[in-house]
Amino acid sequence: MPPNMALLALTLIAALSTACEENRPAVSSAAPPQGISGGEASPQRDAAVEGRGPELASRSLDWQGESSVSLRNPNDGSLQGGVALPSEAPGLLLNPARESPARYGTVEVVRALLQAAERVQRETGGLGVTIHDLSYENGGPIPHHGSHQSGRDVDVLFYQLGPDGQPIRSVGAFFNPAGEGVDFRDLADPADDVPLKLDVARSWLFVRSLIEQPDSSLQRIFVAEHIRSLLLQHAQAAAEPAALIERFAQMSCQPSYPHDDHFHFRFFCQPDDIVLGCRDSDPIYPWWREHLEQLGVEPKPLLPRRPTAEAKVVTHEEARRAAGPLDEEVERWLEERKRWLEAPRTGREYCR
Repeated sequence: MPPNMALLALTLIAALSTACEENRPAVSSAAPPQGISGGEASPQRDAAVEGRGPELASRSLDWQGESSVSLRNPNDGSLQGGVALPSEAPGLLLNPARESPARYGTVEVVRALLQAAERVQRETGGLGVTIHDLSYENGGPIPHHGSHQSGRDVDVLFYQLGPDGQPIRSVGAFFNPAGEGVDFRDLADPADDVPLKLDVARSWLFVRSLIEQPDSSLQRIFVAEHIRSLLLQHAQAAAEPAALIERFAQMSCQPSYPHDDHFHFRFFCQPDDIVLGCRDSDPIYPWWREHLEQLGVEPKPLLPRRPTAEAKVVTHEEARRAAGPLDEEVERWLEERKRWLEAPRTGREYCR
């Protein structure tokens, strides 16, 4: 991994994939949960993908003709019929330094990402959003991830601004409570450091788009508490719809890993996947439970993690040794970062 990413590594546990059932029982159709936007949501668009592979193609993907199945837990599951995030799409970038095969998700997840990226591009211009890992084509454990096993998790870098205040291609830099960060290129050489600012407005618009899509089934936004606060402050200052702000406030939470360098989005099991054995982690929000009840489907609790459900582990100490010599500014930032490494005790209903 790149040196700056090595510094951010944590001990993460993942699990082995499970076999998926071949027959897919039908679930009665009903309208998905209503969007909560104050205006119109972004229209659906077709992703230019050749079949299910990552190559850009001249034809559009027919979403109605695509079917995927997410099975078991986010941290111990598998994926059937996964769709690859395309190499190119409006408003979307892949990190050129990461040639990861973890580019697959359910149809619903990939479609939601494409729609959100395209909306930000259309409304604001600038550089696209950088997507990191989703899942492997068939799911299963991914080194250095505690989940991402069943096509319903995705890591997305924040939109960022360069020293001139203009959009810059995002890197895996962590940001402090003032929304400031640094692209430490050579960790031992301060001469090539590039100061960054969190692009709060465009990062918020991407999140807003995911929340507003009525069929995206977004469940969780894992992000550092101080980044969450910056996004909330922006939304409130921009007089965004109160229901939208409340939905974001409910969904967003800092887990044990602070997520101060990226968003981790998790999506609910689709109703027909639940019938096949897809399992959701908590919380199951009242609005989603009501949606499932309309379909006659009950959410299923997580299955016990299997003894073999582990992926490659990298500790902080191992990552620090692998990084080698660090300049004083890197050391200062790492020391400052200790202030927000611990998950906060918020007392909020869905993030205590």
